[in-house]
Amino acid sequence: MFSIREATPGDNEALLRLEATSPQGTGISILIDRADYFYRSRMHDQARVLLATENGRIVGIMAFALKDVLLGGSPDRVAYFYDLRGDPEYRRSMKRGLLRLWQAVHEEVKAAGAAFLYGHVKCDNYDSLSVVTRMGAREAASFDILTLPALRGRTAPLDPHLDDLGAEVARIDRAVGTRSLKPCHFAAAYERGAELGYLKGIYRLEARNSFAQLSAWDLSAIYRGRVLHMPLSLRSLGWFLNPLAHLFPVPRVPTVGQELVYLQLFDPVCAGPDGHRLLRALVGRIRHIAYATEIDILTLFMYRDDPLARLPHFWPETVLHYRTVVFPLRSLEVPTRPLYLDIRDI
Repeated sequence: MFSIREATPGDNEALLRLEATSPQGTGISILIDRADYFYRSRMHDQARVLLATENGRIVGIMAFALKDVLLGGSPDRVAYFYDLRGDPEYRRSMKRGLLRLWQAVHEEVKAAGAAFLYGHVKCDNYDSLSVVTRMGAREAASFDILTLPALRGRTAPLDPHLDDLGAEVARIDRAVGTRSLKPCHFAAAYERGAELGYLKGIYRLEARNSFAQLSAWDLSAIYRGRVLHMPLSLRSLGWFLNPLAHLFPVPRVPTVGQELVYLQLFDPVCAGPDGHRLLRALVGRIRHIAYATEIDILTLFMYRDDPLARLPHFWPETVLHYRTVVFPLRSLEVPTRPLYLDIRDI
């Protein structure tokens, strides 16, 4: 018998087991290890997790949150989905039950007045892309995640600017402007991140009439990554580089089975003729700080058409590609780019 219900804390272990059957990616495959499935729900004020069950067995999950954001410069309401998952055996047959779960969420967010439902899907997650395309998703934008190993070396100090957080967040707020998907209460994520100890700093380098800055977030208290699969090319590189990394400032390449601690970098802002060069130097300096604090991987998130910065290049590096997909509710229009990438959405 099929039914749809809201998840409860008692479902936590079952949800984690189901999540473990769906690692991300086909090249580099990483599983997120965490004790609390619901931690992302707690980052949003209006979040819901709906489950599809068949004969008491959880066969599908859809988690979403209603958000008040800017659209075209004006406050509006949207819905963000942060998990859309089915039991692998159940998903292959695409039984109508999963579509019924989707329809239940669709009807709920539409009744709440959302302009659209959106989410982020990894470009090589072909199963999810196939599902959301069948359901009517339209691509609104794409973003990249620059993934770099921490780097042994001398750590030059950087001011985290946490003693004057309000002024620093206001600086980012002004730079971002009124782009779509920016939260109406922009400072909320930063204030909450600082309160919980996740926000490690808003770092900046300046030189003459140029500067670069970004925010750094350590969520290792919530989750770790575990490598399930690495392409042969990267594994071969690791065989060469990893022994050297114990002695010299060369990158460490993750190995299969390794647990990873991430430092996530958001809201990059560059200004002036040397701004992009300074951003690269800033990321390089943070790599050394990360190594000294036993962080394995840095991830820098950036929309491809972000007017404030462009992705710096390093060697070796991995760039993961994601699509922001939109399910229109009020009209067929998608939000005007550039979009804002919220730390709570990742």
